[in-house]
Amino acid sequence: MRRKQQGFTLIELLISVTLLSLIMFTGNYVYMQLASRWDKELGSFEHDIEQTKAIYILKNLLEGVEPYLIKNSKGRPEMFFVGGEDSLLVMTKSGFEDTQNPELVRLTAVQNKQGRFDLVYQAISSADMLLINSEQNIEFTSQKTLLSDLDSVTFSYFGWESLEQKALQEPGSTPTWQATYSGLEQQLTPQKVRLTLIKNQQPMDFYFQLDQEPNRWYGNYIQTGEL
Repeated sequence: MRRKQQGFTLIELLISVTLLSLIMFTGNYVYMQLASRWDKELGSFEHDIEQTKAIYILKNLLEGVEPYLIKNSKGRPEMFFVGGEDSLLVMTKSGFEDTQNPELVRLTAVQNKQGRFDLVYQAISSADMLLINSEQNIEFTSQKTLLSDLDSVTFSYFGWESLEQKALQEPGSTPTWQATYSGLEQQLTPQKVRLTLIKNQQPMDFYFQLDQEPNRWYGNYIQTGEL
């Protein structure tokens, strides 16, 4: 006696298709969640790398700052260093664009379209411009945004109030932290620079050590009359 062949009923087929659709939907949802999470973590990782690289560049630039003598309008020597609360103009031996020659560098906090701040690096190599006096016009040849979307960027400086104060070193007279520092007026460069970055209300302080005895750079001028 032949057995009757059995197949799927319409209901069983509908149930199978429904289950398969649920499995595919669940798998696709899980995949999208994992992919989104991976992209987010990868983006955060790449951002951390870029931030670390920027801090490394800043460390090299600022720790490479050397006292640099120029002449004022009367021909007298001044120490080139212009430090503001949100900007810094210096000569560094550890340039970013030109690694063979000193660079004249300006770091500036620039407000972007979102109302936040970017830390912008500008530079020109000493091979392209010889800075010899305080009246020269500076035209930078390179520019790069080192850090972006910060709540704030603040520079501060630890050093003597003036060359005279350092020379006398009277009792109770010590270097202090200052909001601004002008080598052109104070005749010195600071001993330390502090860079305070605030992002998403989280502050980060970075300290950079400079020459501790910048006054010795006047020695050659005193002896020869030349910078």
